[in-house]
Amino acid sequence: MLRHAGASIDAAISLRGKSAVLERDGRRVETTVVRDGPWIEVRTAERAERCAVARGGRGVWVAIAGTTWFLEIEQREAGARGASVAADEIRAPMTGRVVTVAAVPGAESREGDLLLTIEAMKMEFKLTAPEDGSVLEVACAPGDRVELGQLLVRLKPSAEGGAT
Repeated sequence: MLRHAGASIDAAISLRGKSAVLERDGRRVETTVVRDGPWIEVRTAERAERCAVARGGRGVWVAIAGTTWFLEIEQREAGARGASVAADEIRAPMTGRVVTVAAVPGAESREGDLLLTIEAMKMEFKLTAPEDGSVLEVACAPGDRVELGQLLVRLKPSAEGGAT
């Protein structure tokens, strides 16, 4: 069982060589997974996505299609779980350099809006807003070197966004 933003994700992942099968909500997705340095390409019959994956102390950072996710392994005992990473925090999915910062404190943001761009290993990775809201804090500037998991932008989800 995994957790993201404090919510359980009930999914099963089977790995065998370069093949992976994800089963969730009665849906089965078969993929081929190929590692290319810090990047992983996940291929299904319909498309291929390139993502960055890095293991952290409590779970795994996954950055794909402009969105960063922190997935922590859910402990059986609720009390054993540490504080989870908040859904309103945009953190560095990898070590790199900040190229551009579009986020401005106090500005409204819509789901998918560009917040900032990081460059790592001569590739640019665009980080976008995961939901509608506003920018509370920008903790980086163009040219800054950032480390995996470092806080970059803090957001305040909109009231209509269904924040829990």
